[in-house]
Amino acid sequence: MVDEVKINAHKRKDFSGSRMHELKAEGNIPAVLYGPDIESQSIFVNAKEFKSAISGEHGENVLINLKVDRSKSQMVIIKEIQADPVTMEIQHADFCQIRLSEKVEVEIPVEVIGEAPGVKVDGGVLEHIIRELAVKCLPAEIPDNFVLDVVGLNIGDSLKVSDIRYSGDVEILADPDAIVLHIVPPDEYKEPEEQELEQEVEPEVIGAKKKDEEEAEEDKPKEKASGKDKESAGEGDGE
Repeated sequence: MVDEVKINAHKRKDFSGSRMHELKAEGNIPAVLYGPDIESQSIFVNAKEFKSAISGEHGENVLINLKVDRSKSQMVIIKEIQADPVTMEIQHADFCQIRLSEKVEVEIPVEVIGEAPGVKVDGGVLEHIIRELAVKCLPAEIPDNFVLDVVGLNIGDSLKVSDIRYSGDVEILADPDAIVLHIVPPDEYKEPEEQELEQEVEPEVIGAKKKDEEEAEEDKPKEKASGKDKESAGEGDGE
């Protein structure tokens, strides 16, 4: 069975912004707790205890025995962690109460081991497409990770979801034919930043074109209106 980690929590009663800042300054993390057998409640946990819990071999999928003040402890898993995009400091966490006899859905990281001849010998690039996979299993059977060995892969070779080997009653929710990784020739590989740039360029061009068309349409009525004004002015002069 997966090891459990104990964490103490306390209810939050003051939801003002100033109190939130105080909690973080005091070394705490605001959080919420919800589940099938309990009412949703706002809590906070000690940041050091929380970071220690997710730094073990099970990572963010660790089973946590959470005790809120003097209430009965609950078995929970972490559903979401929000972090500052710049400092990466944890800002908020979601805890979901679970039943050990019922399956849960979690995200499992995919790790790559070994050296591919297509990379080491032929200079290709290993493109890791899927880095996490959603699974459904009992809490005690949550895998730490999925491992794919790339030894023997040449340029043009790939590994799919169906190539992942694991033990236990674990259901991978992704398409079995989805490509997890492949080896591409060096001249075909593009850095993620380059891909994002290409995706951003086309919408900008379309947007600019659309704006020009809208401005052209707006100008047409103005020209007609000015023509009518001229006719009105001419009739007035004749009278």
